[in-house]
Amino acid sequence: MSEQLMDGTQGGFETNRIRHVVSRFAYGPILLLALGVLWWGVDGGGPFSLGIVANSLYIFMLILIGALEFYIPYKQNWGTVRKASRADVLYFMAAAPIDYLHVFLLISILASTASYHHYVTVFDIWPSHTHILFQLLLVTLIVDFSKYWYHRATHEVPLLWRYHSIHHSLDRLEMLRASYFYPIDIFLTVAIGTLSLLFFGVDYEIIVFHNVFAGITGLLNHSNADLKCGFFDKFLNSPGHHRAHHSVGLPGSRSNYGSFFNFADRIFGTRYLPEDQSDFGPLGLEEGYNMPKTVLKQLAVPFRWNQVHPSPEADKSQG
Repeated sequence: MSEQLMDGTQGGFETNRIRHVVSRFAYGPILLLALGVLWWGVDGGGPFSLGIVANSLYIFMLILIGALEFYIPYKQNWGTVRKASRADVLYFMAAAPIDYLHVFLLISILASTASYHHYVTVFDIWPSHTHILFQLLLVTLIVDFSKYWYHRATHEVPLLWRYHSIHHSLDRLEMLRASYFYPIDIFLTVAIGTLSLLFFGVDYEIIVFHNVFAGITGLLNHSNADLKCGFFDKFLNSPGHHRAHHSVGLPGSRSNYGSFFNFADRIFGTRYLPEDQSDFGPLGLEEGYNMPKTVLKQLAVPFRWNQVHPSPEADKSQG
């Protein structure tokens, strides 16, 4: 009997040690895997087109990150895909057609059709003949800078906040909620990044490369997987940064606007990451918001804002 208990204890210890190793070291290899597969796709992809490689990688990452949410959850009470609400599923399903619309309008027409280039290309100086990884670094820096200012504006410009507040109504983060955005908000977020690349004459394949890679990092940052980022926290907008961004109150909710790197946040003084990342406090909106739970009612939020977030004057008049 004692031997069985010891075996059980030993087995539990081994399982916890494996979980600890996965939690501490998986983040970097996941990013490198995505980077390597997309690099292979842009470089030829063998018998497969870039579209097949990119879509297959994205589906694989959905499965992998979903499995990590089960295996090493950051918060047990947040949950996984099993706790998904109807709104979570609907927003996630809506993301695909929005992405295809974006690909059609901004990539297929503008980036892959030379006759349209002159409408958006201001500086046709893109170093197309340099190494793909160098080009990816450049596009990520460019997109990060442009998205930083758009994302910051969605928090500081009242009209844009009406749309973006729906994303910040989330009181827990899970991979499936990476697409929990008002459709206009998610379209503009991706479009601004793509247009900033077309501005410099970036090639079609590199734009696809970046957008898929950005989508994967978005899944990671919104996941409930307990991925310790360590060294990567110094220069990436890691899951810890994004959890702080979703926290209620200052300084978390007014920080970490970057998309992939945290360089822009460092430069403009908006980076925030506490030493203790075990708990960021409550997530969601501050008191005073009456955010509806269903998708149809949330779609009406920007047009019924006084009911969602009454002004102090309105509160007094109602009292």
